[in-house]
Amino acid sequence: MTVHLIGAGDHASVVADVVRQAGLGHVKLWSEDEPDLARFPAGTVRAPLSEFDVSLEAVLAFGDLSARTRMRERFPNAPSAAVHPSATVGGGVLLGRGAVVMARCAVNPNARIGDDGILNTGCVVEHDCVLEENVHVSPGAVLTGRVRVGSETHIGAGAIVLPGVEVGKHAVVGAGAVVTRDVPDGTTVTGVPAS
Repeated sequence: MTVHLIGAGDHASVVADVVRQAGLGHVKLWSEDEPDLARFPAGTVRAPLSEFDVSLEAVLAFGDLSARTRMRERFPNAPSAAVHPSATVGGGVLLGRGAVVMARCAVNPNARIGDDGILNTGCVVEHDCVLEENVHVSPGAVLTGRVRVGSETHIGAGAIVLPGVEVGKHAVVGAGAVVTRDVPDGTTVTGVPAS
C-alpha cells in the first residue's frame, strides 16, 4: 500500500517515519520542492504536487496550520489516523481522519482528536479532552483532563493546559506556558501563568 504525504520538509520526514514504524505502507511525497530523499524511509519516492490526483487520500505533512487548512480544501480526502507504535491510545479515543500521533504520545480515555490533528513527540492528551480539527500539540506539551482546544490552534513545546480550560480557535500557547484560564479565539499566551 502507498501512503501519500503532501509536503517534503522536516515535518514530513517525521510523519513518514510514523508511517514506516506503524507498517502502513510505502511513502510517496507530493511536493513542488525536491526533498533530500535520504532523510526519508527507504523506498520513499517524490512526485510533483501539480500531478496529484485529488481523489486520493493524503496526509498533510507540514506544520503551518493556516496552510494546512488551505491545502485540505484543495485536497479534501484524508486517510485514517497514523499512530506510531510507541504511542498509547486509551479506550474510547476518537482520532480524526488525517491525524498523526507521533512517538511516545499518550492519548488517554475518551479524548477526541479532530481531523488533521498533529500530536507531536511525547505529548500528553489526557482523558476527555476535545481537540477540534487541525490542532498542533507540540513535543512534550500536556493537556490535562477535559481541556478543549479550538481549530487551527498551536500548543507550544512543553506547555501545560490545566483541567477544564478552553483554548479558542486560531490561538497560540507559547512554549513552556502554563495555562490556568480560558484563552479567547485568536489570542497568543505565554508565561507562567500564561497571559
